[in-house]
Amino acid sequence: MKYSVLFLILIVFSIQKVASQNTEIEIENAFNKAVKNHYTNKDSAYFYYEKTIRLADKSNDLTYIFNGFLYLINANGYYLDLENYKKNIEREERFILEDKRIANFPEIETYKDYLLFDRGNYHYKLKQYANSKTYFQKLYDKIDAIPVEQRTAMDLAMMSSLYSFLGLIYHHTNKYELASYSFKRDIAHLTKYKDSIAEWESDVNNSKKLLAQVYTATKNFNDANRLSEEVLAFYKKKQHNPRFKNNILSSFLLIAKNYSEQGRYDLALQKLDEVTGYKYEENPYASEFDLVYGDSYLGLKNYEKASAYYNNSLDKALKKHNNKKHQDVAAAYARLGKLYISQRNINKGLQYYQLALMQFDNEFNSKDLESNPNPLKVDYKTAFIKILREKLEALNTAHDQAKEVNYLKMAHNTSKTIIVTLDVLRPEFESKLDKQFLINETYPSFQTAVSVAYILYETTKDPIYIDDAFHFMEKSKSISLLEAHRNAEATKYGNVPDEVLVKGHEFRASISYFEQQIFNASPDEIPSLSDSLSTIKNNYYNYIGKIEKDYATYYAMKYNPDVSSLKEVQQQLGHNQALFSYLSADKHLFLIVIDGQKKGFLKLLFNDEIKTSVKNLYRKSSKLDISDNSIYEDSYTIYKTILEPGLLKTHASDLIILPDDVLYYIPFDAVQTSNSDKASFLIHTHAVSYANSATLYQKQQDVKKVKSNRLLVFAPTFKDNRNIEQERADMGPLLYNTIEAENIAQYFNSKVFKSNEATISNLENEVHSYNLLHFATHASANDEYPDYSYLAFSKDSSNSNLLYVKDIYNYTFNADMATLSACETGFGQLQKGEGMLSLARAFNYAGVPSIVTTLWKISDQSTSDIMHDFYKNLSEGLDKKEALRQAKIKYLTVNADDVLLQHPYYWSGIIITGNTSPLTSTNHVLWAIVGIVGLIIILLLVKKLLKRKDATDPFAGGGRSTN
Repeated sequence: MKYSVLFLILIVFSIQKVASQNTEIEIENAFNKAVKNHYTNKDSAYFYYEKTIRLADKSNDLTYIFNGFLYLINANGYYLDLENYKKNIEREERFILEDKRIANFPEIETYKDYLLFDRGNYHYKLKQYANSKTYFQKLYDKIDAIPVEQRTAMDLAMMSSLYSFLGLIYHHTNKYELASYSFKRDIAHLTKYKDSIAEWESDVNNSKKLLAQVYTATKNFNDANRLSEEVLAFYKKKQHNPRFKNNILSSFLLIAKNYSEQGRYDLALQKLDEVTGYKYEENPYASEFDLVYGDSYLGLKNYEKASAYYNNSLDKALKKHNNKKHQDVAAAYARLGKLYISQRNINKGLQYYQLALMQFDNEFNSKDLESNPNPLKVDYKTAFIKILREKLEALNTAHDQAKEVNYLKMAHNTSKTIIVTLDVLRPEFESKLDKQFLINETYPSFQTAVSVAYILYETTKDPIYIDDAFHFMEKSKSISLLEAHRNAEATKYGNVPDEVLVKGHEFRASISYFEQQIFNASPDEIPSLSDSLSTIKNNYYNYIGKIEKDYATYYAMKYNPDVSSLKEVQQQLGHNQALFSYLSADKHLFLIVIDGQKKGFLKLLFNDEIKTSVKNLYRKSSKLDISDNSIYEDSYTIYKTILEPGLLKTHASDLIILPDDVLYYIPFDAVQTSNSDKASFLIHTHAVSYANSATLYQKQQDVKKVKSNRLLVFAPTFKDNRNIEQERADMGPLLYNTIEAENIAQYFNSKVFKSNEATISNLENEVHSYNLLHFATHASANDEYPDYSYLAFSKDSSNSNLLYVKDIYNYTFNADMATLSACETGFGQLQKGEGMLSLARAFNYAGVPSIVTTLWKISDQSTSDIMHDFYKNLSEGLDKKEALRQAKIKYLTVNADDVLLQHPYYWSGIIITGNTSPLTSTNHVLWAIVGIVGLIIILLLVKKLLKRKDATDPFAGGGRSTN
């Protein structure tokens, strides 16, 4: 942390004249002796600062009194002497409030600011980050309100310290994106005002070190090491100045930790050994050095040395925290647990993990491995969940070795605690990047939890474990998408005033604007744009925090952790309908099959060979090569290993598939069900649709009720001098998209924008009046930067012609269905816990419950044919899934007169996700109903006529008499 800001006071304050020249010299000598011992001798520093305050009080030298307090408190912080830190803050505050001499002291506001700063620092050191931020933010807002040209050198230096502290608070509260912005802003700030800030270069390197710590936390080890080495080289030049000892040690520690986490244990030890000359044992953070030493020796399987260092760390942590519970103590216990598990001493390892968990809750002291602390009572949830995950893996390992089912039951219980902790923790992660980091970190726990549930089910045959496994799988699927859906519900029904919601929309629009500007900016433009973006994001997150605090209903709806249960899904499934939910876990694939009566739990082989078959199927389906027949072999392999085992568990022919991992690449209706017949596609026997999660699927069934369907179509033309493309990609001219638009428009009340009218402006003006959207255009999937995948429109004066995913996130569509008849609109980057980051997902995010999309660069002509029949079928009352299926079957049996045109490339890339219920009940469905009613009426009339006949016929009902 920065200390130079405190010493700036020496530049600006003048020593007041006192009556006695000898007293003035005595005060000055005492203060100078205190400063000399500030970083080297705690007791001497304390003694002389107290003497300075005492002498200055007698001589009415308020400046020396305040500086004595200021430096004494700073020394308390340097030595982590929090008891005296608090006591001296309270002393200074009483002095300000009660001493009558303060009334005429011209510099009192400056010292009040520093008292505010010290309060924030005190709470920061206690890891009470919310309280800490309150003080720092108050001081930041006060300085930020001063016009730039009026800010003093002290204002500029204080602002730098505030950037750093706020960045650290963001780091420790898992807001890594904001932390990164804060440290980068500080570096830019210091560089800009270097002429006004003493030792600015040292402070720049300090912020680089803090930024490196963020990179380490987010597993960006290369950038972390690069910055840390740069910082260490700078501080080594100042190693003779005791003030920089902590900076040098922390830089060494960070680099060693990075190497150890990357498995480069020899390099980690090499860096740690360099530290011995700096007497790290005397540093308040010495226990952390011992942990990294232990980690490195454990990585090298030197268990004896690892144990020695871990125990040293434990002793230091206990001493440092006066034998009280603390997460530093928990970290040492957990390392010892990991050590014993590595040595196959399972019971002892588990005991240490239990001791580690005890540190997070003052009321929890159970040594029973079946029990865990209540996540609601835990303060440091990120550290807590990390140890829970390690305990889960250790219990799973214990079962593998001992084959005792009791270990599995304890693991299963720990899985549930992890899920609850995640639910409690998620509101703390605000940005999309930070949320994804949390998902990446915890995703392996979902896989282990499902695996444990499967073994328990196989062992006990208790169906409750299928229900629990389904719950774990639901918790792992489309987390951000589900949160977006709930946020939309909270916005609508959370009693938040419209003017407040409008402000949020303005924030999101500004964030999107600056992010796009940065994406397209030159290197010279990025720092200024990033500074603006970080300010807006910080204000936006503060705005969100205030809404969540002020509107309890909004908060409860937004962070509602509930997911659909297996029973609820089963009750909602229609006749002849089944749901297949997949979860990939290392070399296996877990599958839960649910239909109206049954549920099944399967563990399928999912080795590299099968994954290669999946990738080959996608590659060969999306790139037409009629000479390569191996596509059918890969397709049949996938059917036998991934699909058929599930089909054997149900008689349903209407399938809802929840994919995972590379299964997102598979158009399931095109898999081969026979090894001998190339035309044996699944589509001939089964209807297939997709969903991101069962919970989302259930919510998407709440279809909007409209009196009549209205269709909005966009079909821009693309004219240039290049050759005409036969795929909807690369911005080449499209031959059939206008024909497609005109063909589908005849089936509904439609408005079609073609050619130059197919603009984003017209979309924005018209979209809220239509419940069906259709885009027959070009698209591009950006696998590296998913937010910059786009749909192409015609350009006009007010907008570009590209509608990015990032833009769509800020829309709220009222549509029941969107058809993205363009290339790769269902394709994108695969992300754990989210699935495919595609254009389709963006429309889902914006509130559209039913999406028709494409997996690859589709054929323009065949797509036009299929879309025509799809909309015709919809208008006749078929549900969306069956309408698309019948359109594809017609293409295969009628349109594809050449057998080569039946290749999956031409037709199988078009899929439907989400709600598949019918758009209308008119035409043949209505006529069928009318026909049935008419038949009933006819039967009733016939029956009535027969009764009349019976009443007048002498032979009716009598038969022959027996007399």
